[in-house]
Amino acid sequence: MLDLSVLNHEQLAAVQAETGPVLIIAGAGTGKTRVLTTRIAYLIEHKHFNPNRILAITFTNKAANEMRVRIAKMLENVYVPWIGTYHGTCLKILKEDMQYLGRSNNFNVIDDEDQLSIIREIFKEGEISTRDIKPKKALEIIQKVKFDGINLATIDSMQKLMELKIYRWEDLNSFRYIVKNYESKLIKANLLDFDDLLILTHQLFNQHPNVKEKWQNRFDCILVDEFQDTNLIQFEIFNALINPQLQNIFAVGDPDQTIYTWRGAYPNIFNDFLHNFKNTKMYVLNLNYRSTKNILKVANHLIKNNSDRIDKELITDNHQGETIVVYTGDTSQLEASYIAREIQKMIKNKVYAYHEIVVLYRARHLSRALEQEFINNGIPYYVYGDIRFYQRREIKDLIAYLKLLVKPDDELSLKRIINVPTRSIGATTVEKISQYASSHSLKFYDVLLQIANNEIEAEWAKKSIKQFVILMEHIVNESKHLSMTKILKLIMETVHYDDYLKTLDQAEERFENVKELMMAMEEYQMKNPTNSLSSFLDEISLYTEADDSKNKTHNSVSLMTIHFAKGTEFKVVFIAGMNEGIFPSRHLSGETNMEEERRIAYVGFTRSKEMLYLTCNLGFSPISGENLIPSRFIKEIGKKNYRAETSQMIAISKADLDWYDSKTYSHPQENYNSENIDFKVGDIIVHIAFGSGQVIGINNDILEVVFKAPFGIKSLVKNHKGIKRLKN
Repeated sequence: MLDLSVLNHEQLAAVQAETGPVLIIAGAGTGKTRVLTTRIAYLIEHKHFNPNRILAITFTNKAANEMRVRIAKMLENVYVPWIGTYHGTCLKILKEDMQYLGRSNNFNVIDDEDQLSIIREIFKEGEISTRDIKPKKALEIIQKVKFDGINLATIDSMQKLMELKIYRWEDLNSFRYIVKNYESKLIKANLLDFDDLLILTHQLFNQHPNVKEKWQNRFDCILVDEFQDTNLIQFEIFNALINPQLQNIFAVGDPDQTIYTWRGAYPNIFNDFLHNFKNTKMYVLNLNYRSTKNILKVANHLIKNNSDRIDKELITDNHQGETIVVYTGDTSQLEASYIAREIQKMIKNKVYAYHEIVVLYRARHLSRALEQEFINNGIPYYVYGDIRFYQRREIKDLIAYLKLLVKPDDELSLKRIINVPTRSIGATTVEKISQYASSHSLKFYDVLLQIANNEIEAEWAKKSIKQFVILMEHIVNESKHLSMTKILKLIMETVHYDDYLKTLDQAEERFENVKELMMAMEEYQMKNPTNSLSSFLDEISLYTEADDSKNKTHNSVSLMTIHFAKGTEFKVVFIAGMNEGIFPSRHLSGETNMEEERRIAYVGFTRSKEMLYLTCNLGFSPISGENLIPSRFIKEIGKKNYRAETSQMIAISKADLDWYDSKTYSHPQENYNSENIDFKVGDIIVHIAFGSGQVIGINNDILEVVFKAPFGIKSLVKNHKGIKRLKN
C-alpha cells in the first residue's frame, strides 16, 4: 500500500495532480526525487497505469537505479522497465527501428576510448601529425560538428574557426578529413557513438512519422527528472514521444539550477513547455529540507537578481542556523590559510568531521592554494572530478623542464618532455636510447649528448635529438640570471608551449593552471627572495609526493567545482574565490551569461546544510593582470545577511591604532612605538603608503618587506607607527 502521509502539502498536490501536462518547479532540497518516484507509484496503484507503458527519463544511470529501488520499496513486485537516461531510451528505440534509416539493428555502441582509437587510426592513414592536432582535440571537434550540425566545408572566416577552437587555417583540411573518415568508419563497422544515439533517434522521428506515431502509442505517460538539464535535441525527442491525445507528461526541474547551457542545456525549456502545452498544471515545491533559514535567506536574495526566471522563494522549517560568513583576505594565500584554520577549529572542537566539509570553487586552478595549505596543515582532502593541481599534465610538463635546469641528467624529467611539444622523438626512439644507455653503462642524458656531438651512428640517433639538446642548452644559458617566473616564461617561449596547449582539450583551463603555477612561484619568491629554483622544486615536491597517495580516505575534506557538486549536500560549505573575474567568470559577458553565473552561485549556496562561508581575496591576479575585488554576488546577498571577517589587524603597541600622519608635524621620536615588537618572517603587514606586504627578512630593528607592484622590496623600521600587522 502506497504511503502518501510522508509528503508535505505541495508534494502531495503534485503527486495527485490530474493527468495531462504537469510541470513541477522543484527548488533545491525540496524532495523532487521523492515526488517523481511517488508519482510513478501513484499512477500504477491509484490510476491503474500499466508499468510497462510508463517512460521515466533521468540524466544518470545512478539516478535511474535509485528510482527503481524506491519504486520497488513503495510497491512490491512492481517493475518499471522504461526507467533510464535519454541515451538509454534512444538505444532501445534504435535497436527496434534502426532499419528505417537503412542501417542494421545489430550495431554496437562505442565509448570515448573506442572513439580515440578510431581517430588515431585515421591519423596514421592520413599521415596527420599529432604535433599540431591531438586526438582528443579531434574528438572534441567531431562532437561539436555532429551535435551542432556544423559543415566544415562552409567555414570561411577565422572567427568561425576560433569559435570551434581551431586556431590555424592549415588545420582545417585535416579536421575535414578526420570528420569525414570518422563517420565512414563508424558506418562501415556498424558502430554508433553516444551522440549518434540522440542524433539518429531525432532523425528517425523526423523522417518517419509512422515510426514516431508507433512510439507515441507505446507510452501512456512520460516523466522527466532534472528537466532544466535537457538540451534542445533531447527536448525535441521528448516532444516526439508524447502522445498528442493524452499529453500525459510530468516534468520536474528547477530553472534556478540551469547551469549547463555551456554543454547544451536548453535555457528556454520551461517557457517552451508552457507554450507547447497550454493547459499545463504547474506546482511549486519550495519547502527545503536541507538548509538553515540563514542559508536560504542569502540564496533567495542572490537569485532574485535574475530577471528571466519563474518566481519562487525557498522556505524551511529548519532552525535559523549560523550567520553566513564572508571572509576577505589580503592575498590568495591568506584566503586559503583562513579556510584551513576554520576547518582545524571545527575538527579540534569536534563540531564537524572532515568528510562533512566541502570547499567549492568556480575554476579548477583555484585548488592549488587550497591544496598547499591543506598539506601544510595536515588536513586530509580529496579532489573530486579532477586531478590534483601538481599532477595536472601541463604542470608536470613545466616542472619537468624546471627540474632539468637544476639537474640536467634527471632521466624521468627528460623522458617526460623530450617529445613535449612533439619533436618527432617517439616512444620507440626513447626506448632505443634507454637500451643503448643500459648496454654501455651510460646515463640517458649522456647518450643524448653523444648524439648531439655526432658520436653515435644509428638510425635512431635523429637530428631532432640534437636539436633538443641545443634547445635545452639555450634555456640553461639564458636562465642563469633570471628570476623563477622569468625562467618559466623563457621555457614556454622557447619551446612554444602556448601553441602546444592550444592543440589540447580544455586549453583555456590549462592556460589558467599555468598562470596559477606562475603565481605559486611569485609567492615563493616573495617569501624567499634569496632562495633558488632548486629550493622551490624541493618545496613543491612535498605537494607532488602527497599527490601520489591517490586513495581517498573516508574522512577527508572534499574539494570540487560547483558544477561537479550539483546534487550533493554537506554540513559545511566554503566557496572560495568569490572575486569579480573569477566568480562571475571573466570569460563571460552579457546579461544571459551573468544570470547563469548567478545560478551557479545559487547551486553552491544550496549545497550547504548548516554553515556557509564565502571567501575572496584582494591579491594580484596573474590571469587578469590586476588586483582582485570581491564578487558582485557578495553585495547582492545583502550586507545585513552575513558576518564580515577580514585579515585581522593586531596592535603593535599599547598605543591607539591611529595611523601615523606624515602631514602633521610631530617630534621624530613620537613616530615610533617604544616597546620591542615581535615580528616574524612571513608576517603580513599593512603600510600607510605602500599597502600590504610580507616580511621576508629581519635585521635588528629593520624589516625587509616585499610589497605589491610597483613598490617591491622596502626596508622599514619595525616599530614605526605607520605599520600595522595582520593576523595570520
